[in-house]
Amino acid sequence: MGIAERREREKRERINTIILAARDLFFEKGYRATMDEIAERAELSKGTLYLYFKSKDELYISVILEGFHLLESRLKKELKGAKEVEERVRAVYYAFIDHCLENKAYFRTTQYFLTEDARANTSPDLVETINRSTGELMQYGVGVIREGMEKGVFRKDVDPFILALTVWRMATGILDLAVLESDTARGKRPYQEVFDTAIDVVLRGVRAG
Repeated sequence: MGIAERREREKRERINTIILAARDLFFEKGYRATMDEIAERAELSKGTLYLYFKSKDELYISVILEGFHLLESRLKKELKGAKEVEERVRAVYYAFIDHCLENKAYFRTTQYFLTEDARANTSPDLVETINRSTGELMQYGVGVIREGMEKGVFRKDVDPFILALTVWRMATGILDLAVLESDTARGKRPYQEVFDTAIDVVLRGVRAG
């Protein structure tokens, strides 16, 4: 292994160490976690952190994006096994819900970023990074809705993006309640009937004919 390759590997390892420390602290303390605490947890100097991340916000966004990557992997997996259009819509819907229920800390971390205060104090570039990544995830829902329209299963007078956005925000609203009870659900999704009813109402409303 050459010197340049070894340095690159060491750089990646150090970045991973920092993100792991930040993730653990953000999960424990939320946005209140400080760079001093992250540096201590990572066993690095605070100055070293700033060599790789310009701010705590940049680290916070990195943790959110880590959760997005996990969700995207789940979406791809669930869609592989779904054939019919409505089954594919439900696959996207429940992949998102189950990801959030099984990864409550990622969900809470992301939900904080959606608040007005969080965004007001975050640089426009980082806000745009999250908006772009969120939009890419939304395309999984937009894609299956558009597929349903092309096959004549869904009405053609509905905007696929607006519908996907509506379903996403509907799901996160229910998740805000469900996450609080997920530890006592005994193997069943908390608010199962609410989740089921919500998607059933949406699908009935957009079916063609």
